[in-house]
Amino acid sequence: MTANNTIYMGAPVALTTLDNGAVTNAEAWRRFGATSYLEPTIDRVSSQVTCFGGDGFLNLTLIEGDDGLILFDTGESIADGVRFLSQIRAISDKPIVAVIYSHSHYVHGTDVLIGDGAGVKIIGHANLNANLAMGGTGTAFAETAPLQMSRTLQQFNHYTPKSGPNAAAGAHIAFGRSGALPVNTVVSDGERMTIAGVELEFFTRYGTDSDDCVVVHLPQSGVVLNNAVWPFVPNVYTLRAAKFRDPREWRDALITIRNLNPKALVNTHARAIVGQDQAMSTLDDIIDGLNAILDQSLRGMLLGLGPEDLRTFVKLPAHLAASPNLAEIYGEVSHFGPYLFNHALGWFDGDAASINPLPPTDQATRLVDAMGGSEAVLTRTREAFARQEFAWAAQLINYLYRLDPADGTIRTLKADILEQLGRVTPAHTIRSWYMTQASALRGEIHPPLLQFANPRAMAIAEPADTLDQFRIRIDPEKSASMDTVVAVSITDRSARHVWHLRRGVVEFLRDPDKARRTPDLELACDYDTWLRFFACKSPLADFLARVDLVTGTAAQAEGFFSAFDAYDTRANAILGY
Repeated sequence: MTANNTIYMGAPVALTTLDNGAVTNAEAWRRFGATSYLEPTIDRVSSQVTCFGGDGFLNLTLIEGDDGLILFDTGESIADGVRFLSQIRAISDKPIVAVIYSHSHYVHGTDVLIGDGAGVKIIGHANLNANLAMGGTGTAFAETAPLQMSRTLQQFNHYTPKSGPNAAAGAHIAFGRSGALPVNTVVSDGERMTIAGVELEFFTRYGTDSDDCVVVHLPQSGVVLNNAVWPFVPNVYTLRAAKFRDPREWRDALITIRNLNPKALVNTHARAIVGQDQAMSTLDDIIDGLNAILDQSLRGMLLGLGPEDLRTFVKLPAHLAASPNLAEIYGEVSHFGPYLFNHALGWFDGDAASINPLPPTDQATRLVDAMGGSEAVLTRTREAFARQEFAWAAQLINYLYRLDPADGTIRTLKADILEQLGRVTPAHTIRSWYMTQASALRGEIHPPLLQFANPRAMAIAEPADTLDQFRIRIDPEKSASMDTVVAVSITDRSARHVWHLRRGVVEFLRDPDKARRTPDLELACDYDTWLRFFACKSPLADFLARVDLVTGTAAQAEGFFSAFDAYDTRANAILGY
């Protein structure tokens, strides 16, 4: 397939208008409805298992035991927990005795369902509490969690309007107040337990879109509850940039399920699949799809293709592309090859000419000049846009945007191009990026570059985690001549740690006794005070007013913290101006 016959370069694509006015790819929406609950649905999977779907982006599941109830996931927010509780009580008045988290993304309705959790097993993976403390974004470097949370909001229609042509289509997560409670019962791979007369078998070895997934097998009925079978092609790479998603891990999670010969699959996102033949066929297709994506990416590398070449080289075989649960309606296969290349071989494509490229702004300056100047590039952009060559138009306008991002004409044209890309894309998360940034360019919304997790969620982690992460905010120019040892005591957690700032670099010392000298400055505060400052919800002056100085002066404290970046999340827009 060449670039010139894709939907992004003028190939015809049928559009449809949804009930909320959203204009989107018609075939993608048809396929989405085939594998997802689009309307509120109560799906009785077995005599014990009921799946509630269609009220949001995920399904919530009830397992009825002899003398108690077990829940599988609790929702995106407290509002989900409220609705789920109502649905549960329409079926049973038995007490809720256990909650199982499929992974860290959908744990936010818990306290509505079980209060403070006393006496209730909250079952999950060993990694879940740490991931929850970082906002559930699944970060390779915890320090980037605020950036990834902002990207998550863009990816899941947080900023799209409620109605109209740019309204949400497909994946829409309702970001509301969190009622998450931490796991208090960690399970291991192959572990079995019986709760309320229900035999449960847990599998935790393999991850999918996070590294804290739990698969639950009910041997008595053959039902398997999981976050591995999705209603669309597994999203090996997500633009919000979670931890590396190894397609081998996802595949092996599915193989683990297949080896159980399930009679029914209850899935976090997809419609439940009832019947052993259909379950096995679906599992085979998704396993083969993941193998095809990985193997053809690696094959392309051995043929000498670079990451950009892999975008068009890696494709699903026709029969798999047509398989219901492998539609490209969430993410796109073309994004996976470059991601796998980078993980396997790094950024270098093997061409020596690309080892030391010009910086992007210098490239833009020279390319615009080579094409005849800004007006000529603007004309070419408009011509490409008129031909519906949206991908080429987006590339051209970006050269101009990089040189003058405040220019109103450039911003408007770029917004128009992104909007049309959002119309034709089959992938709902990609559509949300296009529509969000189109609105931001027009000044209709102002999404922040950074979005910190709620301090309540961060408080699940130990103070050392965020104190360590703070070190990366040091400004090396402001602190070039500073050599300062600072101790911090978190009074309500009995924690004491040290930063040593040495001329532009901060070393974090978990053990304060390993500091090279007595602290020049020591302060003490409760955990909430620290977390609110760390999450940029309290300015420096307010933070310093609430801490106690054990040693040192207020001027020393102000001088030290002023050498670190302070993020104003209200003004720090992703596209500026």
